Amino acid sequence: MSAKIGVMRSLGQAVGIVVNAIRTPVPRDKVVEVSRTSQSERRDDVTLRRTVIDEIIWKESAQQGAGSSDSHSSQTA
Repeated sequence: MSAKIGVMRSLGQAVGIVVNAIRTPVPRDKVVEVSRTSQSERRDDVTLRRTVIDEIIWKESAQQGAGSSDSHSSQTA
C-alpha cells in the first residue's frame, strides 16, 4: 500500500519544477545580419516602405558538429 502524498509535498514539487525550468539555459541560434536594404515610395499622403534584411542563422546543433549544417545540400533544384 502506497503512502498518500500530501499537499505540501505536491506544492514543493511544483515549485521545484518551475525553479528548475527558470534556471535551465535555453540554447540560442547564432544570427548574423549580412545586409539591409530599404526602399520608400510616396503616393499622395501614403508612404510605402519595404525593408529587406538578409541574415545567416546557425542552429545550436550545427555549432556542436551534430550532422551537416546545410539541410538542403543533398537536394538538387
